[in-house]
Amino acid sequence: MEPHWHAYSYTGHTRPADREARDPLSATPPLVIAEWLAKPRQMLAGTFTDAASAAEWLEQQLTETPPLPTAVPASAVLDYARARLDGHPGDVVTRYYTAASYVCRDLVRCRGRCPDPPR
Repeated sequence: MEPHWHAYSYTGHTRPADREARDPLSATPPLVIAEWLAKPRQMLAGTFTDAASAAEWLEQQLTETPPLPTAVPASAVLDYARARLDGHPGDVVTRYYTAASYVCRDLVRCRGRCPDPPR
């Protein structure tokens, strides 16, 4: 199977309780990033076979739902994500607050049991 990333998306009023995050049936972000693959399929936002496409998805998400002005700037988040995706391909965890919500946009490098194999 070729290397690829799965994009996961969550927006809620606040960070979910740990007990919800541990429940694989709960539509909330997990505490352990690798456990995204066991979460409900509706949380899967896409699958990308190249780092540039994965970074573009994250950029679009940050544009559509920007973090608070007091948070790490979206440009810094994207610079880190691109370096992580290109240099030493791995997961990219992006979680932050907006004025009205808690946002989670994670890219998970697939290493086995694949919920959505690339076509």
